[in-house]
Amino acid sequence: MPYDRPQFTFNQLDKACDRLFAEDCTAEEWSDAIDMLSNWRSSHRYPMNALNMTLRNRAKSIDQDAIVAQRLKRLDSILRKLRRRRSMEMSQMQDVGGCRAIVSGMRRLSELLHVFESRPLKHQVARTQDYIMFPKDDGYRSVHLRYRFAGRASASPWNKLRVEIQLRTKMQHSWATALETIDAFTGENIKFGSGDDRWRRFFALMGSVHAGLEAAPPVPGTPENQLELRDEVAHLANELRVDYLLQSYSRIGRHVQGRKDGKAMWYLLSLMPDQNQIRLQAYPAKLIGTAQLAYDQAEKEFANSKSQAVLVSVAQIADLQKAFPNFFGDTRLFLSSLNRYLGR
Repeated sequence: MPYDRPQFTFNQLDKACDRLFAEDCTAEEWSDAIDMLSNWRSSHRYPMNALNMTLRNRAKSIDQDAIVAQRLKRLDSILRKLRRRRSMEMSQMQDVGGCRAIVSGMRRLSELLHVFESRPLKHQVARTQDYIMFPKDDGYRSVHLRYRFAGRASASPWNKLRVEIQLRTKMQHSWATALETIDAFTGENIKFGSGDDRWRRFFALMGSVHAGLEAAPPVPGTPENQLELRDEVAHLANELRVDYLLQSYSRIGRHVQGRKDGKAMWYLLSLMPDQNQIRLQAYPAKLIGTAQLAYDQAEKEFANSKSQAVLVSVAQIADLQKAFPNFFGDTRLFLSSLNRYLGR
């Protein structure tokens, strides 16, 4: 099936999305804007696939066990980001299409980053953000490479669309996974800066714990004294019942383990914490249009609930849980690092 192309100009898209949060936005304007957003999102598959192939080749040449995946941003996440950053134009959003490489450790990550710096792509680097050397206050650590796609000749319809590449270690990925798992099952919304102060503090502290293990700078605002850091982590882990909760959530995805959809390229993952289950639908590459329609339908079905869906692509199903463990409640690596740190 041919790739979707943008059906609107950047200006038309931005004007429609500006109306989404206006008090006098009509039902017709809302519906039209959502249709535009759906087309805009799906049109990112072409540039996303192109950058993902490069990322896969480069990551595997450095770390043969690297996990590489791509995903289109959830509609709910797009709307939430636009609501949170009202000055942002929809056409400027960096991560509608995203690719991610997860490598074993800091040495491999540094080597991979060096490859991208020493062998630049033809696409324009809009921005590079190193959240490892300069971690976020919430504890998030990763490297983001943000590109504007250079589309020429037959690829010109996708010119200047933006795609983000994330480079992470397994430990950094485990932190993000644990946070998203807590958000998904409790509705805390820590990822977006809200929720219980104790949970936000716990993840900031764990960001510093992981930074110490990777010989990287600590998270701002966390104790520099290691005894103080350990005591505060231990206190919050006990008070929040972190071990118990994360182990409980991990049971949710066990019924899909061992599936073998060898020819499938795209997977629609639906997480339904209230029903304590997930749904997994596999699609071969030629049925991406059907997968996109199913994705749109799932998002409508899950509106105003804790449930969420994401359409993702991995080379083989064995990589699915490794690349998106939060959808399976799989936080074993995070718990292992926490328990080792606390001497359990």
